[in-house]
Amino acid sequence: MDSVIPAMAKQLDILALEPYHGGARRAMLEAISRCSRHRWTLLKLPARRFERRQLVAATWFAEVLSRNGVGRVDVVFSSEALNLADFLRLRPDLARRPSVVYFHDNQLPDVSVGQGDGPTDLVNLNSATAASEIWFNSLYNLRTFLGRASGLVARHPELQMRDPMRSLAAKAHLVPPPIDLGAMHDMASQAPAQRRDPRSLLLDARGADHAMVSEAFATLERRKERMELTVIGRVKGMPTSLRPITLDERDDQSHVKSLLKSSILVSARPNATHDDLTVRALGSGCYPIVPNTGLYPELLPEPLHAPCLHDGTAESLVSRVLDAWYLERPTGLEFLLDEILSQFDAIRACKIIDERLEMLAHVPTLRITTKSRKPVRMA
Repeated sequence: MDSVIPAMAKQLDILALEPYHGGARRAMLEAISRCSRHRWTLLKLPARRFERRQLVAATWFAEVLSRNGVGRVDVVFSSEALNLADFLRLRPDLARRPSVVYFHDNQLPDVSVGQGDGPTDLVNLNSATAASEIWFNSLYNLRTFLGRASGLVARHPELQMRDPMRSLAAKAHLVPPPIDLGAMHDMASQAPAQRRDPRSLLLDARGADHAMVSEAFATLERRKERMELTVIGRVKGMPTSLRPITLDERDDQSHVKSLLKSSILVSARPNATHDDLTVRALGSGCYPIVPNTGLYPELLPEPLHAPCLHDGTAESLVSRVLDAWYLERPTGLEFLLDEILSQFDAIRACKIIDERLEMLAHVPTLRITTKSRKPVRMA
């Protein structure tokens, strides 16, 4: 990227719009509010009915701002849960400001499955086209978005006349989300002796294939493998003889406490675009066993790929768990893990976000070299 950076940046006023304020979206905005040097004004809606938010949140936010005023705005910031194009049509005064859409996930349809058009199929594409920049939490998410967007454009002849793909690829950036690891480190320093039974497992069952997971743990049970199991969420068909401790899916504090007591984190979330829990697991010294899909191959250092990545089958998951119990684990990974985790450090990640927002606010037009369509990594 070839750009002009202002010599001195002032404190900016950022208008943040979050129609689905929960989970990773809420955690990221809370970290930004603590660590950013800029002033953030946040308008939010509860994390319910995602498709409904995509359809109506733009109108709701525009009406709120019309009634209450908007004040000074240097940059508009939203997640992909907002239809930014609709919002800017309703608030043309803000359309003159630079805007960023942060993609925690993307809801573009996979056109290869051959389903009919849905009411929200084009929301993410419209938002990305309207934004000055689009930011992604992982390379997997970014590449999936561009691939699905290209397929969607090809399926709609009216979009091909003004093919947006070159522009989308040029303004797509990898921006790791800030994750506040302070609470976890505080808990660890207060009770370091709690760590840990080598056979204690924390299973993240959110979005998992329940049949596969229950089959894997039934196999371990038949082998009479002793374990202490804690489960985030519930798994249908899990052997009752295991007597797992069950945690609420939204109880982040309990998740962190369990990480500090567990030796192994098992995830069965296929095609995840990001996973705060696994990042925290790496930071806490918890050994990860995760799918060989989604962001996980880029999140784990190369020496951990063979022993830690499973292929989504019960046989592979059982094999990885047994390897963790019976084989010697890779050593000397501290430097590699520190390098990976530093991307998500709240202070460092927010500094990168602040600097990029300053560039957008102070430079009307960025000179972007488009000889290559590869995304620019901002970390």
